Amino acid sequence: MVSSNDHEALRVRTEEVLTETVAELPRRSRGIYASVLLAGGGRWRLLTHLRQPAPAGRCDAVLVGPAGVFAVNVVDELPGEAQIRRLRAQAEQMFTGVRIGPNGNEFVRETVELVFVLPPGRHTGADGRFVVCTDATVRSLLNRKAVMPARLAGALAEHTARRDSDYRAVPRVEPARTPAETDGLLDVESLRTDHLSGALAKPFPTWLSFLDPDQLALVTRNHNGPARIVGPAGSGKTVLALHRMAHRARRSTGPLLFTTLVKNLPPCQESAFARLLPTVGRAEFTNLHSWAQDFLAERGIHRRMELRRTETAFNRAWAKVGRSSPLTNASPDPRYWREEIDRVIKGRGIPPTEAGFRAYEGLDRRGRRVALRTSQREHVWELYVEYERIRTDRQCYDGNDVITAALEELRVNPLPRPYAMVVVDEMQDMSLQGVRLVHALTGDEPNSLLFVGDRQQQIYAGGWRFIDADINIVGRSEKLTKNYRNRRAVLKLAASLDGASPVDDIDTPDRHGLDLTDAALPDGYAEQITCTRAELPDHLRGQLDRIVAEGISLSDTAVITITNAEADAVLRILRAWGVAAQELLDYRCADTDSGVKVGTVYRAKGLDFRAVIHPFTAPSPPPRTDAEQERHDLLMRQQFVAVTRARDYVWLGIVRD
Repeated sequence: MVSSNDHEALRVRTEEVLTETVAELPRRSRGIYASVLLAGGGRWRLLTHLRQPAPAGRCDAVLVGPAGVFAVNVVDELPGEAQIRRLRAQAEQMFTGVRIGPNGNEFVRETVELVFVLPPGRHTGADGRFVVCTDATVRSLLNRKAVMPARLAGALAEHTARRDSDYRAVPRVEPARTPAETDGLLDVESLRTDHLSGALAKPFPTWLSFLDPDQLALVTRNHNGPARIVGPAGSGKTVLALHRMAHRARRSTGPLLFTTLVKNLPPCQESAFARLLPTVGRAEFTNLHSWAQDFLAERGIHRRMELRRTETAFNRAWAKVGRSSPLTNASPDPRYWREEIDRVIKGRGIPPTEAGFRAYEGLDRRGRRVALRTSQREHVWELYVEYERIRTDRQCYDGNDVITAALEELRVNPLPRPYAMVVVDEMQDMSLQGVRLVHALTGDEPNSLLFVGDRQQQIYAGGWRFIDADINIVGRSEKLTKNYRNRRAVLKLAASLDGASPVDDIDTPDRHGLDLTDAALPDGYAEQITCTRAELPDHLRGQLDRIVAEGISLSDTAVITITNAEADAVLRILRAWGVAAQELLDYRCADTDSGVKVGTVYRAKGLDFRAVIHPFTAPSPPPRTDAEQERHDLLMRQQFVAVTRARDYVWLGIVRD
C-alpha cells in the first residue's frame, strides 16, 4: 500500500519528470498530465508534444492505456469545427499503418478518441464526435472498460513515439508497489483487428468489436450515396458496418440509427458499438417496426402491430373467399397466400384499389416460384380486399400498415433533424416498403445509408431490387468473402446443406455462397444425425453434457428451432431438468446473460454462439408442387442460417416422426 507521504513524493517526482520531458510546460497542463499518470498506477503511458500548447492542428498529448488511446487537448474553450477536423485527422494519422503484437496486426486508427480538457465549471457536454472533460474529471478516462493489457499499451506508446519525432514518451515513475495488472477484454492479441486467437479466449460477446486488417480501408471509404456490404455468413459484414457507423459518428453531429427486422438483434449490436464508441449518446438501436411505431406516436398517429388479431382477420378472409377458390389448386396452404399478400402486395405498398390490382396484375413477383395467371391473381386480389375489409373493420394493423403509415408521414413531414447515418442489417429480409422507409430517412446523402446482408440467408418469402425503391448502389457495393465466425468443421457442415446453394445477386451479376478456402478459424466440432422425436430429449441432454466437457459455457450455447412451439417444448424440457435457460427474445449479448439460449431461427438471425444445437424437423413428404418447393427452399435456408450461428460446435439433428 502506498502511504500519503509516498504518494506526495510520487506526485512531485512525476511533475519533475514532466518538466524534464517538456521544457516549457504550462502549470495547468503539468497538473493534468500528472493527475492521469498518478491515477493510472504505471499502467498508462503519456506522449507529449515538444511544444505546449501544441501548434495548430496538433494534439497536445496522447494517452495510451488499457482503456484505449486518447488524443488530449488542454483548452480554455472548445475549438471551431475546422480545427476539430484537423486535430482528428492528425491524431488518426499518427497511428496509420501501425502494426503491433506478435502477429504484426494493424491498429484500428479510428478507435483513437479526441479529448478536450476544459477548466472546471465549463460546459462538459459532448455529441460523440469527441470527449469533453475538465481538469477535475479527466481521470475518468482511465475508468473505462479495458480493451488491452498495459504491457501492450506500453509497446504501442513507445512505437508511436519512435514514429513521430514531435512527440516524446514521458518516462515511467513507478510507485513502491504497482497494482497487479488485470487483463481486459482481450489478451496479448487485443489489438488484433480480426476475430482470431486473442478474441477466442475471452467472453464470447466481446469479439464483435474487432475487425480484420484487410477490411480497414472499407471503414473510411467514401460513398457518394447509399451503399451496401454483402458477403456470406460469418464474413464480418455487421462488424464492418459498426466500425463505419463509429467512424461516421466522430465526423457528424446528427443522430445515428441501426435497424433491422429482428427485434432482439439491435440490443446486441448496441453492446458491440458501445465497445467501439462508449461516449456517443445519439445512436439508436431498434428494429424497424418499433422505430416506425414510435415515430408515428410522436406525430400523434396510432399504429400498433397486433399480429394475433391480424392473423385472425386473414383466417376469416381465407375461410370466406380463399378456401373454396382455385387458389387451393396452386397451394392449399393458406400460409403461402398470407405471404403473397404480406410480402408481394402490401410489402410493396400496393393499395386494395382498382389501380392497385392493375399494378399487381403486371408485377414481376420476384422470389416467388409459383407462376400465377391473371385469373389466379384476381382470386388473390379478392382475398386481399376481404382481408383488408375485415382488418379495417376490426381496427387492427399488421407490420406493413405501420411501415407504410410511417413512410407516408415522413414524405409529408420530414424529420426536423435528419439522421447522419442509418445502418440496415439483414437487408435481404426487409420488405420493399421498409427499404423505401429507411431511404426516406437519409435520401442520397453521402455516407448516410448503409445496407448490410446476404441473400443466401433470406428466410422470408419474396424479393426486391434496389432499383424498385429508386436507390442506386452502382459502384457502392462492397463484397466480403473470408469467414471469421465458423470454425472449419462447422463451416464444412454448413456448406454441405441444401440451403448453402449459391444464390444470384439480383442487383449485380454476382453469385453469393460460402467458400471453404476462406475459413479463418481451424478445427471445431460438427455432427449431423437423424433421430426420432422421441429420441430427441436424450440427444439434447447428451449434447449439453458434451458441450460442457468441451469447455464451452452453456451461456454461450443456443438451441435454435424452426417454430415457436418447438422452442417452447425445449424450454420446458430444460427447466424440468433444472438447466438454466433464457429465451432468445430476451437475450441482449451482455456478460450478465446466463443459461442456454432458446428460440427460433427468426430470433437467432445475425447472432453468434460458441455452440449451437439445431433440431430440424425434416419436411415430409418431399415437395411435389412449386409452392411446396418454395416452402421447402425457405426451410432449408432456415436450417443453413441456424447452423452458421455456431462458432466452435454444432449439432444438427434431423428429426423424423
